[in-house]
Amino acid sequence: MSSDVIQNMTKRLNSGAIQNKSSEGNGLQIDRVLEAILLSFLALFAIVGNGLLMYVIYSNHNLRTLRNAFVASLAAADLMLACTDIIYQAVEKVIIDFKPIHPSVCYIILLSGVLFGSASVFNLTAMTLVRYVNIRYPLHFNRYLTVHRSTTIVLVTWLIALCLAFPPLIWRPEGVVCSTTKPSDEHILNEAIYMSAEWLIWFIIPAILITFSYYRIYMIARTQARQIAALEVTAVSETNSKNSFPVRGRASSLREKKAGRMVAILVGFWVLCWLPFFTVLTISKFKSQAPGFLMRLFLCLMFANSAINPIVLTWYNRELKEAIKKLFCREKQSNQSLSMAETRSNLRGSTSRTAF
Repeated sequence: MSSDVIQNMTKRLNSGAIQNKSSEGNGLQIDRVLEAILLSFLALFAIVGNGLLMYVIYSNHNLRTLRNAFVASLAAADLMLACTDIIYQAVEKVIIDFKPIHPSVCYIILLSGVLFGSASVFNLTAMTLVRYVNIRYPLHFNRYLTVHRSTTIVLVTWLIALCLAFPPLIWRPEGVVCSTTKPSDEHILNEAIYMSAEWLIWFIIPAILITFSYYRIYMIARTQARQIAALEVTAVSETNSKNSFPVRGRASSLREKKAGRMVAILVGFWVLCWLPFFTVLTISKFKSQAPGFLMRLFLCLMFANSAINPIVLTWYNRELKEAIKKLFCREKQSNQSLSMAETRSNLRGSTSRTAF
């Protein structure tokens, strides 16, 4: 009798444990699906936004300026990050026990994630430095920033990003690259040196350069604002022709402030989106494993930066905004003209049929 009771109790406990495991599995499956949907939307927005931005700059001759070369380079980095790393992460969440076709895919994703992410950061830094040089030396800016120098700066940013992305491919074995396994003690020193170099090159040096540039930009802008205000007060008693100079100076100052605000917002989103994931990733490399929910949240936040950048770049650039509006208006007009042509052809066909 007692043995029957014990057997019934063990059956109930086992069934309860199975139900708990199945409910936990269903919960994890729902989380993976939701995360895959979110990553898919981020990839879609990043691909459409950055692709549209690059197309508008390439198709409009007036937008092929030296400043927009850095904008196009930043958009290219975000576009490639969306096409590789974000899509790969979304597929990995949808397919349980996902394994790439070949281990080389893991190395490509590892390389692309660091390469395109670093290129985005370095292009932001270059845009900030170019903005500082433009405000600091406005009369000599066109002489400083030639086509050759701007091309060299863009190539150097990508070369540094490639040098930062390549080293892990040398010492990380396949089992570490294609899984979430922590590095072994054999490579712990290499990982520590690499993470330190990443922090220094990827975050600390750009943060110092950006902070210094914006401090100098703020000081110069404040001095220029005082000078313009003094000129406006002096020009009140003069003729309208002489008064046009302060108006032009004020308009130019407003454009520079708007452009500076755009770069500042881009940098702010970069820090907000990338720093949490990078910090948690560094801690989980050598210390205790971070909570899965926190890692997934910060990963999506990091990828969201690639979808936010084209919105900010377009919103604070009047020329880009107008070019995109004209593009959609032209498409709308072409569709309307096609529909009108089809309507005319249908009317002609109907009249010809009634005539016979």
